[in-house]
Amino acid sequence: MTDAYHEALALAIEHTARPRVFQPRTGDELFALFTGSGESRRMAESRFAFDMYCGDQLRYLTRLPNESPLEFQRRPHKQFLNLTRVVIDVLSQLYRRPVTRHAGERIARVHAFNPVDRLMLGVDRLARLQGVCAVCVSYEDNEVRYWPWPAHRLIVLPDEMRPDQPRGVVAIAAGDGSLAHVWTPGHFSTVAGGRVVREHAHGYGRVPFAFVHDRLPVDGFWVEGRGRSLAWANNEFNAKLSELAHTVAMQGFGVMEIVNPDPAQDITVGPARAIRFTVNGNEPFGVNFKAPGAPIRELIDDLEFLLRTLLKTQRVPESLLSVQPLSNASGVSILAQQTPVLEDRIERQQVFRAFEHDLAQATRTVLAVHEGYQPEATLHVDYPEPELEQSVAERIAADEFKLRHGLVMPWELMQRDDPDRFESPEQARQQWMKNKSEPVA
Repeated sequence: MTDAYHEALALAIEHTARPRVFQPRTGDELFALFTGSGESRRMAESRFAFDMYCGDQLRYLTRLPNESPLEFQRRPHKQFLNLTRVVIDVLSQLYRRPVTRHAGERIARVHAFNPVDRLMLGVDRLARLQGVCAVCVSYEDNEVRYWPWPAHRLIVLPDEMRPDQPRGVVAIAAGDGSLAHVWTPGHFSTVAGGRVVREHAHGYGRVPFAFVHDRLPVDGFWVEGRGRSLAWANNEFNAKLSELAHTVAMQGFGVMEIVNPDPAQDITVGPARAIRFTVNGNEPFGVNFKAPGAPIRELIDDLEFLLRTLLKTQRVPESLLSVQPLSNASGVSILAQQTPVLEDRIERQQVFRAFEHDLAQATRTVLAVHEGYQPEATLHVDYPEPELEQSVAERIAADEFKLRHGLVMPWELMQRDDPDRFESPEQARQQWMKNKSEPVA
C-alpha cells in the first residue's frame, strides 16, 4: 500500500477517535477558533459558512455587552436575515435553467439516473460558498450514483507536483464526525471511532472524486470561497438587526409617567380605570408620556449602509435584489447593471465545463471496473443564454429579429414560452404546423 494511503488512514483514525463538531456560539469563540492555523481552522471556517447559508444563524449571534449566556438565551428579540444565501443564490445562475448535454449512451444514462442539473446547481453554490466542492462517483445497484461533498467534511492530501490534484481523500460522513471513508488511487477503507472497519483495493487507478474550485488554485489545494467574508458580514448584520429589534421593543415607544398619584390607591392602568390624584396647593399632578431618545433612525441607516457595502464588495447589483419593478428602465441600463453577473457567468462556464469533463472521466473509470468496459466519455455542454429583463416591446422586437434572420424557429419560441406544454421541439413543431393549417375564424 502507498504512503498516501497510510497517511490518509492515520488522519481518518485521529479525526474519528476524537470527533470535532464545530458549533461555537459567540463571536469571541469564533475569533479564537479562526485565528488558529491548520486543517482544523479551515474546516471550522467552512462549517461556519455552511451553517450561515443553511439558516442556522442564531447560534453564532454575538451577545450584548455584559450579557451572560443565560440572559442571551432568554433574550426574546433576536432576529436574522440570511444574506449569505441570498448573495450565493443570486450569483449561482449557471444551472438555474436546464442545460443541454451531448454524451455517449452510457454516460447519458448516468445523467438521466442522477438529477445532474440540480446537483450542479448545488455544487456551484457550495463552491462559491466554501471555495471547493467535490462529487463522489459510486456504483450501487448496477448504476452510478453522484454524491456531493462539502469542504467542511473533506480532508485532502494534495499531490506534491500538482497541488490541485488529490492523492488521498478523507470523506467524513455527516453527523458527529466519528465515521469516515478513506480513498486513494488504489485503496479504500472505512474508519469508525478510531478503528478500521473495512479496507480493500478498488482498482480505479484514481480517486473517484471530481473537484471544482471557485478560483484557480495557485498556492495549495484549498482556496477561499465567498462564504468567509459573507458569513462574517452577515453575522455582524444580524447583531445590528437584533439590537434594533431590542431597542424598538424596550425603548422605541412612549413611556407613561404618573405624577403624584394617591399613595393609598393601587395604580391600575387600563380602559375604564381612572387614576386618582390627592394633592395640596400647587403640587404638580397628572399623566404624561415621554419618549426616550432611542437611536432607531441611526440603527436603520447603519443597517442600510452595511447591506449596500456588502452587495458592492460581492459585485451584486442592487437591482437584482429589488422587489420594485423598474418600469422606466431600458434594456441597456438593465444590461449595464447586470454586467458583473454576466462576466461571472462566462468565467463560471469555463470552470464547470472542465469539471463536468472530469466527472465524466471519473464515471468512465468506475464503469470500466464494475461493468468491464470503458464507455465513450466525450461530453459537450451547452449552457442556455441568460434571459435579461425586457419590456414587452423589446422582447417582441428581439424575437422578430431572430425569426427574420433564421436564428430561431417559431416552434422554439413556443417551447420557450410554455416549456411544460411541450416535451420536445418536435412536439412544439407539430403544434405549430397544426396552428398554421387551421383556418382563422
